[in-house]
Amino acid sequence: MRRIKYMMFLTVSMMFISILSAGCSGKSSGTPSGEPGGVQADRVVVSRSIEFARVNDKPYGIFDGKKEIEAFAKAIQTGDKMRGQLDIDFPDYDVVIDRNGKRKQIHLWLDQRSNRGMFTYVSDTGTGYTLTEKSTKELVELIWGIGYDADKAAENGDVVAELSGGVRNAEHWLSFVDLVESGELADIQVVNYTKEGDPIFRNLINNGDSLRLRYDNTHDAYGTPVDRTDFCDGIEAQETEQGTVYTLSGCGDSETGFELVLPGSGGGD
Repeated sequence: MRRIKYMMFLTVSMMFISILSAGCSGKSSGTPSGEPGGVQADRVVVSRSIEFARVNDKPYGIFDGKKEIEAFAKAIQTGDKMRGQLDIDFPDYDVVIDRNGKRKQIHLWLDQRSNRGMFTYVSDTGTGYTLTEKSTKELVELIWGIGYDADKAAENGDVVAELSGGVRNAEHWLSFVDLVESGELADIQVVNYTKEGDPIFRNLINNGDSLRLRYDNTHDAYGTPVDRTDFCDGIEAQETEQGTVYTLSGCGDSETGFELVLPGSGGGD
């Protein structure tokens, strides 16, 4: 199941972040008080979260309207600080708010089925804040209203498995497989679409010791919402007449499932 004990994985997560921070200038962390945003215009950038204590630099959606920015800012301002030790899943979204020359960055937990979302600051994942019911509803409407079609996903660097059987950015997948096999830190987002055009996400994050898979179909308007995390041992490839079929091995949850077919790259038997 997706439920993950926060304290069990925080140490590994922070080691992962320290290494990434040394080599990736595109990742940044926020501060609860906010820091000067330079010449950045007022806006809110939402991305799908990958890990604690860092912001995913691939945007899922951007809001630059005054009303939308105010909704996110007010959600933080009216958040109620939680007491005690946190026991939480990995975040759903990262949110960067540039407003009035200051920047705030948060991890956001948001579920259409819940009346109260929550957040932590990226720089302090040990302290949580619950959203008001009003703010939760407003943020759900804003984020679930973001359009994320195949073209946008491909431009973002995602691997896009098309209904026709084709795969866009297949070279990104092959590079990811090489990094996993060499034990290097890496992550990738694989997206396929329903016939109605709704995205289904599969995020894979390799931290060197394990391969984490997050399956998320909560943006499918016609499906039963599922947002599940599993841990696997590695990636397997099999050559078939249709191409090379990639699956995951040693996963703890047999219901999670993962399959990606790169057409034309296999020869069969």
